[in-house]
Amino acid sequence: MAERKKAVNTKVAAKRHIKLNRAQRGKQIASMRKRQITSAAYEVIAQKGYYNFTMMDIAKKAGVSSGLIHHYFKDKENMLVTLLREMQQNISSSLERTIESVVDPKQKLEIYIDQAIGVVEAEREYLHILFDFMTQIKFNERMRRILSKLYLNYRVAWSAVLKEGKDKGIFIEMDEYFMSTIFVSALLGVMEQYVVDNAAFPYAEYAVKVKKYIFDAVLVKQ
Repeated sequence: MAERKKAVNTKVAAKRHIKLNRAQRGKQIASMRKRQITSAAYEVIAQKGYYNFTMMDIAKKAGVSSGLIHHYFKDKENMLVTLLREMQQNISSSLERTIESVVDPKQKLEIYIDQAIGVVEAEREYLHILFDFMTQIKFNERMRRILSKLYLNYRVAWSAVLKEGKDKGIFIEMDEYFMSTIFVSALLGVMEQYVVDNAAFPYAEYAVKVKKYIFDAVLVKQ
């Protein structure tokens, strides 16, 4: 009797294990499909712009049916919000990985500046998509909140580095949140102007000058 009960329990456990494995595989496939679709959406929107793409364009680019697109994303807005969040998360994750072993606030600040400057060449399409999304903030509260969080994350991250440097006596006494707002605005402003008109000024030269301006503003004078 005990052996039969043990055998039954073993079978039940095996079935549960199979169900769990199937559920896990299903989640993995779903996650992979969503990444495949959002990656295609990134390329399509960068190429055609916010107003000119269709869900069918994304389906063709991703190599999936339009029905599968609608299975994962209920509508165009849901797709765009998901894409915007992923873009935000990817930038934050990349920055975190870059500075995770860095202890010097000055070096951290330099990494922040260099990454921001490098977006123009490494991720220019990201800026184009961001511009497109900004045109929607008056009409789309969800996008406004996500973009608001994106800029907040920039300010908070910069503020933390400035405060760390200030506490260690490397940076001057300052209102670090105000300074981070000014610095982020300066970098984004230069990038945006250059993307709009890349003949307006020598970007690389101006980027170096902005970097020097930031360090001159915060470093304790020796």
